[in-house]
Amino acid sequence: LLLVERKYPITEFERYLQTTAQVRGPFSVDTLIKECLTNPKFGYYMNKDVFGKSGDFITAPEVSQLFGEMLGIWCVATWESLGKPSKFRIAEFGPGRGTLMHDILRVCGVHMVEVSPHLMKMQKTKLLYFKDDKEGATSGKTPEGVPVSWHPSIDQLPNDMPTLYIAQEFFDALPIHVFKFSKAKGWCEVMVDEDISKEGPYYLRFVMSSGATLMTNAINYLLPEFGVEDFTAEVGVAGLGIAQKLTMRIAEHSGAAIIIDYGKDKMMSDSLQAIRNHEFVDILDKPGSADLSTWVDFSAIRKAVKHMKKPEVTAIGPVDQGMLLKELGIEHRIERIAQKMAGDESKLEELAKSYHKLVSPDEMGTSYKALTIIGKSLTPVGFSTAKEYDDEDLMMK
Repeated sequence: LLLVERKYPITEFERYLQTTAQVRGPFSVDTLIKECLTNPKFGYYMNKDVFGKSGDFITAPEVSQLFGEMLGIWCVATWESLGKPSKFRIAEFGPGRGTLMHDILRVCGVHMVEVSPHLMKMQKTKLLYFKDDKEGATSGKTPEGVPVSWHPSIDQLPNDMPTLYIAQEFFDALPIHVFKFSKAKGWCEVMVDEDISKEGPYYLRFVMSSGATLMTNAINYLLPEFGVEDFTAEVGVAGLGIAQKLTMRIAEHSGAAIIIDYGKDKMMSDSLQAIRNHEFVDILDKPGSADLSTWVDFSAIRKAVKHMKKPEVTAIGPVDQGMLLKELGIEHRIERIAQKMAGDESKLEELAKSYHKLVSPDEMGTSYKALTIIGKSLTPVGFSTAKEYDDEDLMMK
């Protein structure tokens, strides 16, 4: 906790969150994250550009077009594995500025799942090449004639043909529930309440539920039976729900999903973080003004897919991002681009920096990982280094 001598003036959003706690009682961390990121009036993602050097973070597609081109190769190779269907879709979740899809289209109608009107407008500008559009328009075409549509959630996505789903730095921004183990009470949920004291540095505070909550009981199968006193477990219930919906869609109409994010292959305990102006701040410090994210638990995604009991669909991975990109051919692509840049030292240096950023273990190469949800009859392109899991308990390692 970052201590301050006295509280700063309360914001309108903090008053709203305090009122929520007064009316409903303490609310979940999941609710806090949803409000902070996607509240129509105060949400961090809803009214500004948060990507790139002027934003609060830089994503892989913003580093280099190479990343998007490699994902384009994954799309083409997976489409070929599907038998080259004449009709298929690509759906991207949380498309940011639209940079990744713009680069993928160098090499595949496209559907985008986006909740933010501001980001949707930026994506349209990037992909459709116009500066403004009719209020509420949700479709258009690229200059090449590729149809592009926008949807607020996976539930609105059409589901009538093979689809390739791309989720790059999407799951890390989904809300999580946080649980803490007590030897006296078992698993309790961490909640958010108002803080009207003069001593507390913020206008909200974390509190413990008095016992098991409805959510604790609902996801009990994901939590270890016993825990160490005060052990904290983060469970991305929203993300696991999306993984299970992807499993059902792939089982019904074939296709594949690729999930790329920073994370680990085990349950996370204390990864929830807030970033404002490229610096870490307290979660409760001026909520709505910082990006909130967590490290993704890839083992939980595997277990969620397995829990659906669809034998024709499997989850493979994770593999390190660096290994994925190399297997997709980024080194060969770099060589070809470098040949065209021969003699231009500044461009060659920038190319080398971008490559290093994407694949090096001390940059994004190992902290970012990839997992695919795919039909068992298909070839999981880029995942030859993935481990095989046959254990029943995939959560705790």
